Amino acid sequence: MGYPYHFVSLSPEQDTRRRQLLNGYGQFAQLSILLVPLLYQLGLGFRLLISRLWRGSGYGLVKGHQSPVVAGSMQRNREDFGGWVRLRWALDEELVEGWGTRGQWLAAGVWASWLVLLAVKDTGDVAASQLPLHYALALKSRSPIQYLTRLSHEELNPYHRFLGRIIATLMSVHATLYLNFYVQNSLLIKRVQDIDVILGLTAISTALLINTTALSIIRTWSYRLFFYLHVILSLTILPVLYFHVSYLRVYILEAGAIYILLIIQRNIDQSPANATIKSLPSTTLISITVPLPNSLASRTFTPGQHIYVGFPSLPQKLRINPFSIANPHPNADKKLHLVVRAMNGTTAMLADLAKDPQPIPLLIEGPYGSAKYFPELASNYDRVLLVAGGVGATFTLPIYRDLLSKGKGSIVKFVWSVKREADAQWGVEALKEQCEGRLPDSFELYVSRKATSISSRRGKDDESIELQEREGLLGEEALSEETVRKGRPDIPAIVDEVFALSRAGEERVAVLVCGPSGLGASVRKEVGRWVTKGRDVFWHAEEFGW
Repeated sequence: MGYPYHFVSLSPEQDTRRRQLLNGYGQFAQLSILLVPLLYQLGLGFRLLISRLWRGSGYGLVKGHQSPVVAGSMQRNREDFGGWVRLRWALDEELVEGWGTRGQWLAAGVWASWLVLLAVKDTGDVAASQLPLHYALALKSRSPIQYLTRLSHEELNPYHRFLGRIIATLMSVHATLYLNFYVQNSLLIKRVQDIDVILGLTAISTALLINTTALSIIRTWSYRLFFYLHVILSLTILPVLYFHVSYLRVYILEAGAIYILLIIQRNIDQSPANATIKSLPSTTLISITVPLPNSLASRTFTPGQHIYVGFPSLPQKLRINPFSIANPHPNADKKLHLVVRAMNGTTAMLADLAKDPQPIPLLIEGPYGSAKYFPELASNYDRVLLVAGGVGATFTLPIYRDLLSKGKGSIVKFVWSVKREADAQWGVEALKEQCEGRLPDSFELYVSRKATSISSRRGKDDESIELQEREGLLGEEALSEETVRKGRPDIPAIVDEVFALSRAGEERVAVLVCGPSGLGASVRKEVGRWVTKGRDVFWHAEEFGW
């Protein structure tokens, strides 16, 4: 069998027919994405059905049945659902740290294989047909994809990244094959001087640069550099491709319309507000209180959401950072409360502004976040474990306070690890105010840094600050030993305690984590031991990075 591909010379009629065929494959590749939300909805329905069957065949029902045949059937239902839970958990594991989960890689691999099949079949062009979808996945709100899948922008963003890599790979293969054709037919010198080839090579270089600067090492080194390049290059590549060849223009116009919609959407979602900014004593934390603007008062806020904060005085209004909303019910409070740690960039600017007692004009955008799509924890889950590290409590504490307000304090456990007690003062004060001056029994605070070791490295003035930190949490008294525990939390023991309290086979457990990646990995490892036993778990680890 000979090599299946070779160069051919086409007549004008054959060339026209070939172009129609190639355009058809591109359109088919674009429209086939409509199958994804349909399959997703079917999967959700199947999962809900299995979940109800599993819950309906709990231990109490099996025990009450007299028929061993029925009891055995129900037991098998639980075992089958346990296998589904373990599979789902395994797919949610990261394949490579920072590069997406196994499930995301699987979905991206299937979709890439489908596109490659369409590209190879009669050598169709499909990469550009995915650009509108790629740009649509970047929409933060009012996105039809979010509506169809009930996934937030944060949950869809990994697929945006994967599709960007797929598009860049297909474009690179496209360019490589054409360059090979030019070399084989001694056309390279002539064709690289033609405008369509120059534009094509520019587009390929731009796509590769977009993907390279989106790597985690670049984002970590300078998120601002990544962000500006991402915005500028994503806009630049569209006119380059538009003038590259005419048959791509319909896709470029679609992608351009979505890009404009993205810009309009973000500007509509931005509201000016005057904020009170102050530094929290003895910490590097900043408290930001923003009266809820009228434009945001009509929106529904959910505990666990976040907003973006920017400065209208800056020429670049897109210089915006995400911060979790620290109060659970902004609509009722008529204000937004944020607690952030001063580091660099936007937070450093906020720290400088905290010295000014006057209200500071800010731009507020949102609310966003996966919390809008969370299941109803208070009614759908029998146990809830919330784990926070440092300012990660700005995500978990509002959820905890919301559960307390619904009378669900008996089913929830909140574990908060901080370096020093002063770092938790803002949260302790909020809890005491809500719970009539006392802290709930389900609240545990772990302080990892010993006061003695700190004061030993400080002068007398610093020792007095340390004392103020201890006294400041409860006025004249320090927190009790039952509330404050020295050292790091014993994650295995905490997880085992929560799962041991729930009856195996009957109760569902929700685990939500926000903090350093090491903390999330530790909690997930211990929860995974219970998942392998077939326990039904809702898991969410809140992360920022895009």
